[in-house]
Amino acid sequence: MSDLTYQDVIRVLELIDRSDCVDLDLASGDLRLKVSRSQAAPAARPAGQVEAAADVASAAVAAPASAPAPAAPTPPAKPDALLQEHPGATPVKAPMGGMFYATPAPGKPPFVTVGQQIRKGDQLGIVEVMKLFTPITAETDGVVVAIAVGNQQTVAKDDVLVLIETRD
Repeated sequence: MSDLTYQDVIRVLELIDRSDCVDLDLASGDLRLKVSRSQAAPAARPAGQVEAAADVASAAVAAPASAPAPAAPTPPAKPDALLQEHPGATPVKAPMGGMFYATPAPGKPPFVTVGQQIRKGDQLGIVEVMKLFTPITAETDGVVVAIAVGNQQTVAKDDVLVLIETRD
């Protein structure tokens, strides 16, 4: 069994994302974390590995073989560029670090799409940390002008998830 928790792995990914580190190979018990910033397509992985990513181009976490592998995350949008494109938009930020889900279940349509009219309280996504699912809701009426993260992408606390533009 590994001494690393899910939060530990998230924190390591956040630290790597903020550093100049190019490659990392970390092992603790039966858990192995391999991170590489290369933009090349990931090589085929043995069964039992799942994708996890912060702003790192590719990261693989070895998990027990019984864990299902989620779909590969969508490359993240650049929040700073999105904020510049939509200066009056209200950013909806992650309340905590974890895995962002844009859909209620695999194969289901996303909670929201760009251009969609929303009302205060509408669900925009979910952030999951250690099997605790926190709904992300709109704090204002408006139109979704940008979605800054992909489905099943790892996010840090205060990362911009969605931009909402209020319309008069």
